[in-house]
Amino acid sequence: MSQIQIRFEVPNHYMSVNAFVASAKSAQRALNTLNRELFDDQLDLELVVFAPEPGSVRQILKVVVKGARATAWGVAGTYGILWTVVQGLETDIAKEVVKELTGKLPAQIAADVVSDFRERIEQANTEKEREELEKAATEQACKEIAEVMSQASSSALVVPRERLERLPVSEKTIFELSDAQAEMFEGCIADPAISSVEIENNGHPPIPRHEFPRRAIRPKRPDPERDENEEWRVSLETITVTSPNLEEEDQQARQWKGKTANDKKALFTVEDREFWDRLHQKELSFSENTEIVAQVATRFLDGRAKQSKVLRVLKFEGREIAQPIDENGLKAILGELKSVTTDDGFGHLLG
Repeated sequence: MSQIQIRFEVPNHYMSVNAFVASAKSAQRALNTLNRELFDDQLDLELVVFAPEPGSVRQILKVVVKGARATAWGVAGTYGILWTVVQGLETDIAKEVVKELTGKLPAQIAADVVSDFRERIEQANTEKEREELEKAATEQACKEIAEVMSQASSSALVVPRERLERLPVSEKTIFELSDAQAEMFEGCIADPAISSVEIENNGHPPIPRHEFPRRAIRPKRPDPERDENEEWRVSLETITVTSPNLEEEDQQARQWKGKTANDKKALFTVEDREFWDRLHQKELSFSENTEIVAQVATRFLDGRAKQSKVLRVLKFEGREIAQPIDENGLKAILGELKSVTTDDGFGHLLG
């Protein structure tokens, strides 16, 4: 079955449209990324919305493989191109990717479907009979490919980030899949009614709400011009915020200002999705000299601090509101990093 069924656990029979749309967009993005990585973007794919069951809050998407695109592969006709794509599923890389995401190898499409139709096509008595057999073979191949692609792309939305990072694919593909996952869970965080998310019928357990922030971590975008002398260091800091900037999109123009525990000045941005949602929902409010405890990443170039950003706000005025990002999460965001203690934190180096 080529459906992607996303179940949102909610107390009532509704949820926010933003979270609903974000998950569909993420599924589309994961599907397109795998098509580009595994098949050089040769599959003519479409993701459509199926009508949900009455009274349910369930997103049902369906992968439709309409054929294959004629490009530089030099194979004549939709039938010939499609079989080249089908055989691509049997390559070592495709097998590894699908197995890592779904826990099983791709169906033996090339062996099963091709062997069933090819001999019959070659022995066809008339052109009309051959065309009918080619059409039937193409429809069956499209159905089988759609099943594999739906399972792989939906799994990419919920598997742990470290599973995505193990895929034998390009750095760009890993980024796209990780970022698609983050985009979906950002949307889920913004709807407080969603207590869990599950991709049904693919063997992965439901993701409870307390894991949403970890899944929503935006990965570091590949940078081909990254300076070899650049490094990130992470520290836990107690910060007295002297000048917050409550406009998220305005942070690059005007950063937050504060003082660390050793009274050093600090400039920083806040990139904690859950923290911003709490602010937007008015669960948190700043007064004069509000104190936060935060997990801070500082970028160094040739030993000098150049940029600081709060990755996770752990405490707000003494109240615990989040858990620190683990090492795998930090590497997903920053790439290579150097962990340091609070004594060597960002305020000391920027002040």
